[in-house]
Amino acid sequence: MHRCIGIIGGGQLGRMFIEEALRYSVRCVIADADPDCPAALIAHDHVIGSIAKEATLVELARRADLLTYEIEHIFLEPLIRLEQEGKVRLIPSARVLEVVQDKGKQKEFLRQHGLATADFVLADGKSDWKGIATAKRWERFVVKTRRHGYDGRGVAVVRSNELHLVEDAFDVPAVLEEYVECDKELSVIVGRSGSGEMIAYPVVEMQFDPRANLVTQLLCPAQIDAGTEQQAVALAVETVRAFGSPGLYAVELFLDRSGRVLVNEIAPRPHNSGHHTLEACYTSQYEQLLRILLGWPLGSTGLLCPAVMINLLGPEGFSGPYDFAGYDKALNMEGVYVHMYGKKESRPMRKLGHVTVLADSVEKALQKAAAVRPHCVIKPFSNE
Repeated sequence: MHRCIGIIGGGQLGRMFIEEALRYSVRCVIADADPDCPAALIAHDHVIGSIAKEATLVELARRADLLTYEIEHIFLEPLIRLEQEGKVRLIPSARVLEVVQDKGKQKEFLRQHGLATADFVLADGKSDWKGIATAKRWERFVVKTRRHGYDGRGVAVVRSNELHLVEDAFDVPAVLEEYVECDKELSVIVGRSGSGEMIAYPVVEMQFDPRANLVTQLLCPAQIDAGTEQQAVALAVETVRAFGSPGLYAVELFLDRSGRVLVNEIAPRPHNSGHHTLEACYTSQYEQLLRILLGWPLGSTGLLCPAVMINLLGPEGFSGPYDFAGYDKALNMEGVYVHMYGKKESRPMRKLGHVTVLADSVEKALQKAAAVRPHCVIKPFSNE
């Protein structure tokens, strides 16, 4: 049985995964260029090096029994070769990463497999935008860089009659996607075992910062009817089935105003929209991934109680060492759990932690979250 897991990346997702692995005495070795990355404090071993370099990945594979990843933006070619040569077991497989790393390939994958998604066209650069928007008769569309976008970076909403105002727009290969008039943005975490068994978590409803395009708050279960819930889970499961690889996947979805559910994007790893599972579900998304990696039975995804999760983001206009100012108030409330990620410096809109709020109903959880939120303040560090 594999007892040492290699994790490509040492961010907060890796940290929370290791916390679950330690409960089972499973060792984890990480690869990350930052010696003080969030997962470094609790990892059994640390390959300090860029995950964009072959030597780092080869060394991680040497030290571990199998590999997984907590970020998609990694050097893929050596992983493909090592996997083909049988020298490494990577979950999810390199072929999944090959699709997911490129948002254009993601969209083509969805179309090829008949999975509902917004209409799109691939563009080589900004010079193509006007012609595509005109041909498609799009009044508004979304531009996404095909590679290296994350946490709202590399995404822009553009009006076709205001292209002349977009002077600083990125001029790189991109996906131009029809703008969806969205009623809600949803997410479903899906686990797939090595034998092909599938299991899905309850649907989550996400609320975003409109400027940064980052999740600020989510609630579970989503406030949708039973038919929409079934549609969302079925579409998420079919999307993961199409990849044909074990792993844990987050399938982000749009619910449009006509009631259609569409796939937005897929992340083949633990996800921000699954943090609440640490307290709110029988099996957290991180433990589920551990079970999948080690060939253990999939765990129950049942919801113990409704939850709201609040992201703790770095404030605008400040970068540097910081404190979370809300412990006294937040921890004085029943069912409130604070998770700080151990990042040394705050930056505007950087994910620094999250707060999970549990209650007997979504309504009560939202009320409690509204009381907690004013105290969720990131402030400059002070010795005083």
